[in-house]
Amino acid sequence: MPSNKRLDDFFQKSNQEPEELAKYYEDLNKGIDPTKQTVADRVAYFFKNLAQRVEVFYKKDSKKEKDIEEKHTSSFRKRLRAIFRLIGRRFTESFNFEAGVDILDNTSVLFQRNKVNRRILFIINIIFILFTLIGNQHPNYVVTAGFALAMFIISRMLRSIINERPRTLLKQQMAMYIGSVYILMASIAVYIKLRVSAGGVSIADLVGAGNTEGILSYMTDISISQAGYVLIFFALLVISLYQDATLLRILFRFVFLFMFLLHITIMYPLYEHASSITSLYNYLFVTNLNVTIDIVLRSITLFVFYLALYSSVAIGQMLNSKRKEELIKRREMEHDFTAVVGDVFDVIGVFNSHTINQSKQDVHRVAELASRLANILGLSSRLCTEIYEYSVIHIDRVNDLSILEYEGKDSLTEKDYAVIREKTILGSVVIKRLQLNQKSEDIVRAHFEKTIDPNFTEKMKRVQRSQEGQIILLAEMYDILRQERNYKSALKHKRAIDLLQLEFKEYFEPYILDRFLKYQMEFEGFYDNYKYSEVGEKTS
Repeated sequence: MPSNKRLDDFFQKSNQEPEELAKYYEDLNKGIDPTKQTVADRVAYFFKNLAQRVEVFYKKDSKKEKDIEEKHTSSFRKRLRAIFRLIGRRFTESFNFEAGVDILDNTSVLFQRNKVNRRILFIINIIFILFTLIGNQHPNYVVTAGFALAMFIISRMLRSIINERPRTLLKQQMAMYIGSVYILMASIAVYIKLRVSAGGVSIADLVGAGNTEGILSYMTDISISQAGYVLIFFALLVISLYQDATLLRILFRFVFLFMFLLHITIMYPLYEHASSITSLYNYLFVTNLNVTIDIVLRSITLFVFYLALYSSVAIGQMLNSKRKEELIKRREMEHDFTAVVGDVFDVIGVFNSHTINQSKQDVHRVAELASRLANILGLSSRLCTEIYEYSVIHIDRVNDLSILEYEGKDSLTEKDYAVIREKTILGSVVIKRLQLNQKSEDIVRAHFEKTIDPNFTEKMKRVQRSQEGQIILLAEMYDILRQERNYKSALKHKRAIDLLQLEFKEYFEPYILDRFLKYQMEFEGFYDNYKYSEVGEKTS
């Protein structure tokens, strides 16, 4: 299908039915009702309508409650609330993985992630210390002190690697791997410590001895050790925050092996029943089948958890890659856009300086003529001012088009875009004003050089045919007629008026030219006595 479809093609009747309509009739012929709703459709619509009603009700009530609350809240509570909001925002920013980061700079991205994960690691270290210190009823303070010392040393080492100058991608990757391996090994070590501290006493022995307190203590320690087991999954979750599928894939192989060894040595010391293959088989599949089921289920759970994490990380990496590709394209477009806009503005400057036969005094005199004509035509004072500003814009504001300060930037911010967009709009207005100036010059020159023809006339009449454009054009042409050009000499007022009335009338609406002619004596006096000063004083 051709992309350049003509407008009248949309109004031509098609000989073919749309595919949707053909399918609709086909379903009807087969006895299928295309509009029939299934049970699932009706349930879905019910929940959709319910959610919409609840949302409307909630928004309405929440707005009323908010207004009432704001009305009755004291200034102290408002200040306190603002402080809490500020603290919350600062806390959120501290754990933001992309705060002030150029996502195309891999070193900066990984540096930010390392900083955030190091803050998370600080919190995790506190949790690990709490688990080892009060995680069971018989804490070993020497082991706790050893944990604390190791955590402090690794934390300082990570900080040194992350912040060391010059900051390189290799250093940040090294910090990522060290931090990931550390948190994983630390979580496993905490679990081992908790599980070993719980002891290996048999519940059957405690029940047989009637030791109720011993049973409760043992069950509590086992429960706490299971909470420590969850820390290993939490460590994997923290590692996944790096959004590095390769890192997760490499570490999981060792995690799965370590966890399997934990299951058969720490959680269930199978080596005590491995005197022979027969005894081990009887223990696992005859007398203690629940142990085998527990190990298998834990391994399956770990593997499923890893799959979920890996899928999430892989999707995140893919989305980040897409974002990078889009950002690269945007950066390229930014450079092209800035370059094109700069070239256009340069052309405007060159055109302005080499083709306009006007000084500042000439331009402001034309602007004043146009503004006075607009006032005589009964236009509003605001519109008269706009006509004046539009008349001088190609002289007074052409220097505002400079974008040199943005050409050296690698990327543009939204604020930069807004500024350049404003400059681009200004540039388009300047171009239109230059076009109007060139139009007036071309018309007068063509008439004096006798090169006028119907095609030229029609072409000129199509350029900026608005009322404001004609007002400025009339003032511009009168000014040109009164001045000397290389193709003509300066004309007196009467001769200029005769030419406007006889040869140039077809370029203007009759009422505009008529008002100019009616008040021609005022315009003549103004033109002859006009003086311009750089400070903006205009006298007549």
